[in-house]
Amino acid sequence: MARASAVLCALVVVASFAGGGDRPHNRYPNELQGFRFYAEYLAPLEPGLSGEEAVRRVLVDSAAVRRNGWTINTTYSMKGGPVYNPTLGPLAEIILRPDGVIPMAAVKLPPRFAHCHSSLSEFNISFDVYSDTYGLQYWLHGEDSKWGKKGDLFRIVYGPKRKPFPLNKIC
Repeated sequence: MARASAVLCALVVVASFAGGGDRPHNRYPNELQGFRFYAEYLAPLEPGLSGEEAVRRVLVDSAAVRRNGWTINTTYSMKGGPVYNPTLGPLAEIILRPDGVIPMAAVKLPPRFAHCHSSLSEFNISFDVYSDTYGLQYWLHGEDSKWGKKGDLFRIVYGPKRKPFPLNKIC
């Protein structure tokens, strides 16, 4: 009887590992609590690997998609080809922008996030960017502007794994 129960227990353990591949792997383990979107909305997409068809299967559209107060945009790398007719390559980044204001000035991001400064030319404002090596970035407004106050969340970027930025440098 003890041997039968040991065999049954071993089978349950093996079955749980075998089925583990079916569950979405969280490729972004450093997501902040309250901002864990990968498993819910984005899995199994992988920037740098997934194509436009995979994006359509997961998000239903390859253009901007709205989900529960967030706008999700995707960007793609360009494949080589004729100069005037390049084609889409793999998914480059998934960008989530809040539809409302999310103040984060009081949030202290863990040290696993490197901090750098960046700007976007279309807004002409600066941002504090916090990045981890898994490709996750939190962009916070670096100054008050008509688009947000210093410390407000501007966007979250899910990208490919990357080397960390030097601390407190320009991205």
